Amino acid sequence: MFYENMFMELYEAALKTVKLLANVKPGEKVLVLSDTAIDRKMLEYVAAAAHAVSGEAALLIYKTQKEVDMEPPGHVAAAMRGSDVIISFPLMYILHTKAYIEALKAGARILELTGMDPEMMIRLIGKVNYEAMCKLGDKLRELTAKARKVKAETSKGTMLEFENDPKRPVYHNDGIVKERGIYKPLGGQISWAPVEETINGVMVVDGFIWPPDELGVLGHEVKLIIKNGRIVEVIGGREAEIFRKWLASFNDEKMYYVAHASWGFHPNARLRGIPLEDERVYGGIEFGFGSQSPKFKGSVGLAKAHTDVSILNPTVYFDGEVIVKDGRFVHPELIELDRKLKG
Repeated sequence: MFYENMFMELYEAALKTVKLLANVKPGEKVLVLSDTAIDRKMLEYVAAAAHAVSGEAALLIYKTQKEVDMEPPGHVAAAMRGSDVIISFPLMYILHTKAYIEALKAGARILELTGMDPEMMIRLIGKVNYEAMCKLGDKLRELTAKARKVKAETSKGTMLEFENDPKRPVYHNDGIVKERGIYKPLGGQISWAPVEETINGVMVVDGFIWPPDELGVLGHEVKLIIKNGRIVEVIGGREAEIFRKWLASFNDEKMYYVAHASWGFHPNARLRGIPLEDERVYGGIEFGFGSQSPKFKGSVGLAKAHTDVSILNPTVYFDGEVIVKDGRFVHPELIELDRKLKG
């Protein structure tokens, strides 16, 4: 594999992950958590980096599960509750599980890096101007929090409108965890829960859908008709049929509801079938369906699973003012940072 010749770059990125993102301090109990779908050598580098900064590092790997958000084994959950810092890699993420929530309640802070591989760690952590990316994210979070009416459209037919609630939080997922009892995914994303019953229109999904495993990066668009925050129709070819059957398989009404909206703004992210990266494609928007993290303070709650879909190159308006157009941030308060990151 390529990174065997880039061991210095990979260890440098692992050290940046531990020091800057996870903010590990001497003496902290650090759990590097993964399933068997993740590259073991990369995990070992991260554990070694945690040890190098005087953390009490442990590496725990369990068998990859069939679906996301299945509870991990009991002894894994116990290790999570007993940790100060968790750097979480499982491809079949456990973000909405009881084990995850209880670890947060016990005071763990969690850096969520679901599905990451060595090439991603080098490119998305080691080689990114993290400071500039976070500045863009901070400003975009402010604008999103102030916006009341949102409209998104694309040349492929997306036409979606919804409203935001000023009492609901907007999270800049900068990937830097410092406080007890919080989790953050990799930087380059902002997430929030719009007012569910106000979400209406058409999503023409042209980036990715995952899960189910049979999908990922799409070969053909999937059209979702949304009424009052709920999918009422899935239109398209083979991919749409797979998605339709997967949603129905849970026999859970909540699987059809919008759980969150997200911005992507990582300058090095590519659409390549790994959700952690796909969700951060620059200038894109992403929506989650199903389980809704309590932190969003929405009305959906937990469901039997969760899925995410993305829309590429949208034009998005906040209260009538354009924020992003054709994959670039054009709002006056964002344009210079956009140029700094993307040229």
